[in-house]
Amino acid sequence: MNGQANAVGLTPFPGEQQHPSLPADLVCRLRDGIATCRTTRTLSVEARAVIVDLCRVARQNTWPAEQLVIAVREACYASPEITQLTTTSEREAMLSTVVTGCIAEFYTPSKAD
Repeated sequence: MNGQANAVGLTPFPGEQQHPSLPADLVCRLRDGIATCRTTRTLSVEARAVIVDLCRVARQNTWPAEQLVIAVREACYASPEITQLTTTSEREAMLSTVVTGCIAEFYTPSKAD
């Protein structure tokens, strides 16, 4: 693959296993969803909807939960909506809220099952 992402967004790091990345449209929606959470520090309806879609993509691509969490954390740390929070504790609290939502949704049985 020579360091380029394939169709499911896997990009290998030198000497490491392939690492999943989130689709760009979902990263954008995640950022927008996080922006709607800033005043309450809880997940908004918009953020929850994005998390549902993130988990659906992860399941469709057979990502383990750990890989989803890593990809979400990376997207959050790169997000101005997270980095513009004024304190480290605010940033970590928001990240924790998003990651906790992802884990809960990932392990929620699909309505299609």
